[in-house]
Amino acid sequence: MDKDYKNNFIILYLVSALTLFLMLFAIFSLGFFENNNILIKQRNLKSVKSLYDDNNSNSEGVGGAYTPDTISAPLSHLDYYVKIGDSIHSIAGKFGIDEVTIIKYNNIAIPSKIVLGTKVMIPNQDGIVENVTKNNTLEKISDKYGVEKEEILRVNNCDASSDVKTVFIPGIHHDNISKQLLLGEYFRRPCYGRFTSYFGYRKDPWTKLRSYHSGVDIANSAGSYIYAAAPGKVIFVGSYWPLGNAIKIQHTSGYVSYYGHLSKFLVKNGTWVEAGRIIGLMGSTGRSTGSHLHFEVRRYGAIINPMRVTVF
Repeated sequence: MDKDYKNNFIILYLVSALTLFLMLFAIFSLGFFENNNILIKQRNLKSVKSLYDDNNSNSEGVGGAYTPDTISAPLSHLDYYVKIGDSIHSIAGKFGIDEVTIIKYNNIAIPSKIVLGTKVMIPNQDGIVENVTKNNTLEKISDKYGVEKEEILRVNNCDASSDVKTVFIPGIHHDNISKQLLLGEYFRRPCYGRFTSYFGYRKDPWTKLRSYHSGVDIANSAGSYIYAAAPGKVIFVGSYWPLGNAIKIQHTSGYVSYYGHLSKFLVKNGTWVEAGRIIGLMGSTGRSTGSHLHFEVRRYGAIINPMRVTVF
């Protein structure tokens, strides 16, 4: 009995010791891997930052930047060439940079129409580019963003005697509506069909002379649906030359959309409409050579290219 008792005691002791060892090993391993994971994440973060480091041979320094909540860092950018299937959204996603930053940094006129092979500069941080002019001086820019003039000059590697034309102000973001407008995504397709005439100067279909076209023409069969291109209030339903039967919708930020040559109205003046609501039917009223929609956009009365603010 004593021998069996001793054997059982030894076995119990060994099992307890082994259990304790495994517990300690597990705790140590967990801590090690967690710490190691943090180190890996830190190394990965440093690797990503190194892509935009001013000393990195793959990037080009282009001045400086100011970030209110962090230490000011030199501004640099990478050159990226547009590939098949690319869009401003996808390019921004690849580099973790806001779409508006890329648009402003590259002065892209029509974001939805980027061309294959075009060079797009990708800055290493979000922000906007401000042009320095007589009416938009460094002092005004400083007041506008709450950044000292000296700080703007310092982070842009300039001094008071420098002839500064542009400055980069980091960390500036736009509200959703402004962002949609800049991305050319505020207005949606007002109808389906084929483009027969674009914005700008063209050969007039009536006189055959070069003339200015204030919108875009989209042709389809008579009676095709016409949709509100964005949410807003209908401010005109009626007929006037040269658009014939026309509708005007007032939107935010001073925008007004025009829909001309309609055959029938399906909305009343003063009505609030959401984007995509059917407001009329396509026709050929007014100065028209066939069934189509004349779509026009103005902001505070100024005519702008619909292609810049519309997803077709």
